[in-house]
Amino acid sequence: MKLISLKFVPRGVNGWESPTLLFGDRTTSIFAANGSGKTPVVQAIAFGLGYSVTFREDINEKCSAAELVIEETGKRIMIRRDLGKEFHVTVIAEDKSVKEFYSELDYSKALFETLRLNCPMLVSTSREATQPYISTLLPLFYLNQDNGYTEAYRAPRPFITDQFVEMVRFVFGLAPKHSFQIKKDLIAAKDALDAITKRIVYQQKVVADLAATTDDNIDTIAALDRQTSEFKKQLTQLSETITSHGSANSALADLLATKDQAIRSTKRSMDELRERVRGIAGIRSEIDGEIQTLALNEESKRVFESFSEICRNPQCGMFIGSSESYAKNLLYLKDQLKDLERNSERADIRLGLLQEQLNLQEAERKEVSSKMTAPGANNGVDQLMSAIQEITVALFNTEQRRTVIGILATAKSTYFRLEGERDQVLNRVANLNNAGRTDLDFNKLRIALRELVVKWLDILETRNVKRDVEIDLEFRFKFGGESLEAIAGSTKIRVVLAIHAALFELYLEDVTRPFRFMILDTPKQHEMHTGDLAEYLGKLSELCERSNAQLIFSSTEYRFPTQTLDAEWAPTYPGPKQPMYLGPAG
Repeated sequence: MKLISLKFVPRGVNGWESPTLLFGDRTTSIFAANGSGKTPVVQAIAFGLGYSVTFREDINEKCSAAELVIEETGKRIMIRRDLGKEFHVTVIAEDKSVKEFYSELDYSKALFETLRLNCPMLVSTSREATQPYISTLLPLFYLNQDNGYTEAYRAPRPFITDQFVEMVRFVFGLAPKHSFQIKKDLIAAKDALDAITKRIVYQQKVVADLAATTDDNIDTIAALDRQTSEFKKQLTQLSETITSHGSANSALADLLATKDQAIRSTKRSMDELRERVRGIAGIRSEIDGEIQTLALNEESKRVFESFSEICRNPQCGMFIGSSESYAKNLLYLKDQLKDLERNSERADIRLGLLQEQLNLQEAERKEVSSKMTAPGANNGVDQLMSAIQEITVALFNTEQRRTVIGILATAKSTYFRLEGERDQVLNRVANLNNAGRTDLDFNKLRIALRELVVKWLDILETRNVKRDVEIDLEFRFKFGGESLEAIAGSTKIRVVLAIHAALFELYLEDVTRPFRFMILDTPKQHEMHTGDLAEYLGKLSELCERSNAQLIFSSTEYRFPTQTLDAEWAPTYPGPKQPMYLGPAG
């Protein structure tokens, strides 16, 4: 974006106007005595771009608007902004098309779009969604005389979280530090994490409850599968035998053997569980002993602490490390105890269920045995029917146990899947938390900017400021550990000027970036030596010539030596004491 011209429009026949002031291709010097109206002229440039400016009452009464002509991608655009309390901007394109804007937000969006800048959605200081305005961005390229030199970045309204660093990231094309969309995604990710954690806790309980009622080890599954196959085979053989006493008797004998095997397996499982419970009890006893030992050590520590001759200073901290270690160990041991108690409870539940299963198995065995030895057992048909009945019941029970094991396997699979999903959500939360904090391009920008700040500090002959410059992630500057807030007077003015010149030089390195101007309502002359100001403005002018940029500044005592690419604006209207920049219309 190139600045072409500026003009004040009078309010009625008795209003004030200015001539059409043409900007230089390199520098534009606004040189005149104090009181001639330099500041309103400088302010009007930023005002036309959407910056919030409060003009003196007489200017508001005598001037109706400021007209700023800019050029973007070879096309000229006239911006007319009305003076007064209401926001009203009229934009007339080169093709004579007209657009009007009644809010700073809409105008800022349109101007950013014209400059091909993707406007990010940021987080406001009230934690709501907001967007950059021209007035939040221009303080990087415009320093006003009233308060522009009090800090590195001074905007009319600081309503964006970490506004300075966000505007720097915006103009340099970097991702926001606090993207509202990222914040929104982070909230959603944390909600998803809470939801999946609750599902995991529930699924963990489902798995624990099922595991307490069945044994899903490979041997048990294989045994059940063999039993199911054998029972089906026996039923098939029996169904093919209408009256075969031998087949029925053999089937009952096989069933009896299966029952005996199942009873032995159940008893073996019960013995293993009892052994596990005894082992858990032993471990709990050992942990209780460790806790008691820790408690004794802590008690001993308190006794030692009561002896003033060991350490007379009450804040000596001799036992702080041991206290922290004690607390950590105690917490760890108590967590272990809780796990052991839960395991013991599950084992007790499993023992009770196995006891019920054993009672049922022994009853079934007794029933099968009684049918083999009961009166009339020699009746082949009755014995055959009894065998089919018993085998069918056994098959049903076996398949039911196998089904429960399948449900447990499915529950475990769901639990493991949820754990994997939780890991993914945790990674997303971590990535969103780190977004915009450690990106490489931003770190490169800070390193390059540090070197340029030192360069401009030297150009300005800045004394009493160390050249060990630090710039943190919030874009706070420190000089040898000293913050900018701790620096005062003319030294602070030089530091602020150095920071802005460094930012401007670094920004201009990319020829596609649109804001190719720097506006300085230069500090009051008594606050800075004319020679140092001349050196600074001269170097800035050379930078603008190399980078196809513009420098606009006001001055009271220093008159810039203008050349072919430069312009000097002088007041042309007669005033009571000196010529003025604004005067009667006509």
